[in-house]
Amino acid sequence: MTSQLNPKEVQAIADAMAGGDGATNLVLDVTERDFRIPRRLSLEVIKKLDATLRNSVPSLKRSLQSVLPAEFILEPTGVREMTAIGLFENLQLPFVVARFESEGAPGWVSWTQEPALACVQAALGMTETALKDGDDNSDVEDEEREFSFIERRVLGRLIEAILEPLSRMFKFDIDDILVAEKEDDIGSWEDAGPDADAHRLCIDLELNALGTTSTLTLYLPGFHSKDVEEEEEATSTETPSHLEDIPVEMRALFDMVEVPLNQLLDLEVGDILPLSPTRSTNLTINVGDEPVARGQLGRNFERLAVRVLEVLDPPDPEI
Repeated sequence: MTSQLNPKEVQAIADAMAGGDGATNLVLDVTERDFRIPRRLSLEVIKKLDATLRNSVPSLKRSLQSVLPAEFILEPTGVREMTAIGLFENLQLPFVVARFESEGAPGWVSWTQEPALACVQAALGMTETALKDGDDNSDVEDEEREFSFIERRVLGRLIEAILEPLSRMFKFDIDDILVAEKEDDIGSWEDAGPDADAHRLCIDLELNALGTTSTLTLYLPGFHSKDVEEEEEATSTETPSHLEDIPVEMRALFDMVEVPLNQLLDLEVGDILPLSPTRSTNLTINVGDEPVARGQLGRNFERLAVRVLEVLDPPDPEI
């Protein structure tokens, strides 16, 4: 049996690793690990999930921009595993936690009160000038007060805008999003029943908006190594960097209508052409002459907009 190192031996090893006394300096790549949390995902899978997260950033930004009319920077900061046991035991008031369901298991999104409230107010149309013209103690009050009913609804839309692109990229479901008003609304990992699993995939996103930087943390249930494809997909949606800024013209077209030739020849200013049925707002989105998506006409704040309902598969190349 080997004996324990004495203090001089420990110091000698430390000096050698630091490069002292002419020894070669060793650079160690050390990752912090909590051994109370068993690892289920291999390093290769974690790297692939991290790459998937970074590839989803453009979709994340577009989705969030549809709800948040302000300039912002959104960057992923990490993917890791963790346990949901005791996750919200030491929760400090006020808190911002949204709960959602994924195949019966609860997941959560946590945020910081002050930046979350600033984003909600921006989404409600409150300008930065209006916020600054308020009472001198407004910052203190905002840090302590609860969200109103309308603010909580808008906060839910902001969080949903972040979850939706990730759910497509990481292939998990989102149901019953609820912004918690009290701790009981948050629930527990045990709410999934007798087969409940405390394991969560944790994603951190850094949001720089409205003069503040904050972190949104997502706790996603149901990730196992067997559920994640380790090989790269044959087709990639990542755009080469030298093509990213090239503008592409897109057109939203109503369904075509047929008009008798005699009516077409008699067409005059003021005539009315009946389009699709009154209740239909369906559109086809084209790039050039090729349809790329199906959409629905709607409104985004004060502008007409099209919500994408289906992305079409590209046509087979001609042989």
